Amino acid sequence: MTQTNTNIRAQKVDAIEEWPRLVLCCLLVAIELPLLAYIFDPLAINNTDDAWLLARKVLREMVPVAMFFVAAVVIMLAPRFRKIAAEWRNESSRYQWRGWVIANLALFAVLLVATQRFNSIGGLTTSNPPWLLFTLWIAAVGALYVFTGLGLASLKFWRRRLSIDRWTLLVAAGAAFLIEAAAMASRQSWNFLSEATFKFSTAILQLYESEVFVDPANRIIGVKDFDVNIAAACSGYEGIGLVTTFLAIYLWIFRSVLRFPNAYLVIPFGIAAIWILNGVRIAALVSIGAHFSPEVAVNGFHSQAGWMMFLIVTIGIMVLTHRLSFFHDHAQTLTKQTVSPAFREALALLTPFLAMTAAGILAAAFTSEGHWLYSLRVIALSAAIAAFIRIYRKLDWRFGIEPVLLGLLVGAVWIATDPANASDNNLGGWLKGLPPAMAVLWLLMRLAGTIVLVPIAEELAFRGYLHRKLIADRFEDVAEGAFAWKAFFISSALFGVLHERWLSGALAGAVFAVALYRSGKITNAIIAHMTANAVIAFWAIIFGQWTLL
Repeated sequence: MTQTNTNIRAQKVDAIEEWPRLVLCCLLVAIELPLLAYIFDPLAINNTDDAWLLARKVLREMVPVAMFFVAAVVIMLAPRFRKIAAEWRNESSRYQWRGWVIANLALFAVLLVATQRFNSIGGLTTSNPPWLLFTLWIAAVGALYVFTGLGLASLKFWRRRLSIDRWTLLVAAGAAFLIEAAAMASRQSWNFLSEATFKFSTAILQLYESEVFVDPANRIIGVKDFDVNIAAACSGYEGIGLVTTFLAIYLWIFRSVLRFPNAYLVIPFGIAAIWILNGVRIAALVSIGAHFSPEVAVNGFHSQAGWMMFLIVTIGIMVLTHRLSFFHDHAQTLTKQTVSPAFREALALLTPFLAMTAAGILAAAFTSEGHWLYSLRVIALSAAIAAFIRIYRKLDWRFGIEPVLLGLLVGAVWIATDPANASDNNLGGWLKGLPPAMAVLWLLMRLAGTIVLVPIAEELAFRGYLHRKLIADRFEDVAEGAFAWKAFFISSALFGVLHERWLSGALAGAVFAVALYRSGKITNAIIAHMTANAVIAFWAIIFGQWTLL
């Protein structure tokens, strides 16, 4: 029994030791080729030879193709990731890999020097392109990645994977080239889409505005003294890309319950919907700027309305696909079933956060400052929490001193690492301009949101739902305080992304997760979060450091 336990522990140690090598090789793949492509100057040799010009163009396009290929392979192999990882770990314990990584780094250093030397030719014009040097450079880059691959696993391993996954790799390569071809075509069609967006937005404005200024040559439309230019960035490409990506992921996740090929229609429907709403957004932007406030139009509505349209399209499509039998195999059955306990729990954990996010977007869209509209967030959060108050009352709200101490630590670190100066924020001046009673009322409302409501919403979503969902698909079967490294790092990192100071936010999320693990209760994470926000809020008010509030 002792020997068996020793062997198990040894296998776990070997597995842990192999992961840094995987991370190192992934970093080499992610850094080396983009860096070489950035340093390489294809214009260092001036030559009008058609083949040379084509070679330079192909080389430029191969970097995104390689990135698309890797992404496609990862997505397609994801269902078999654990099996492949187990096979790799089993072989890695006996594999000598360091020499290949050293060879990679040495060749990379040589390539950096050679590339800089090539660039130093400095616009030299030659009658014959330097094909030999160019071919050697390409071969060296290929060898660089061969060394990286052999540093990750043996040639035997790669041959076996190539034999098993050859069709997957071919499909991924085809998808990568198609995506890059589509991207090139889209870049060339920016002018067409911008023109179509300009005409569509103009037509919408003319439906209800009596005097619309139109400059077709420069694609400018306006009302009164406010006008906008429909550039490529306003043509709707960003929204189309976001919706297409989101819906593709949605179709993949719910592939077992959606009806194909019918379900594929949601992608062109989503593209059409987001483009139409983009035209509506531009028309509304002009009207808001002309009749209400140019500052609100430019600083608020312009940046937030796009996200509002994205949420409307994606959420609307998801609701429709799950209700219409044309898209969903079990739509009729599902509409008759009672809501499952797991779904109720997910709603209780996520609704406050979603309500807070939606209110924040609305507030930012319709005001340039949004101080008074913070009340929207308070009202939305209060309503969402009230809707599920019976579920929250069942949580164990007893706590000791530990989550309070952890919250004090987070608050102190957040204050100490505040990079901005109080003079950079206009909140203090805005409060001084209010009557004292109104200023006190606003501060009380802000304290209620910051100290009580926001911690509940964020902890229920991140530590209550997301953390458990990252551990198991059936999150309802996972204990509140269950630990997994993946869940710990990902939930903390995403919590950091939610905050403008992402690194400090991620560290705060990690500390709140510790409060969860130590007690096994989501309520202790909430208490730690409330304590931290209370320290930060009162410090901001007492010392006038308004950037913290």
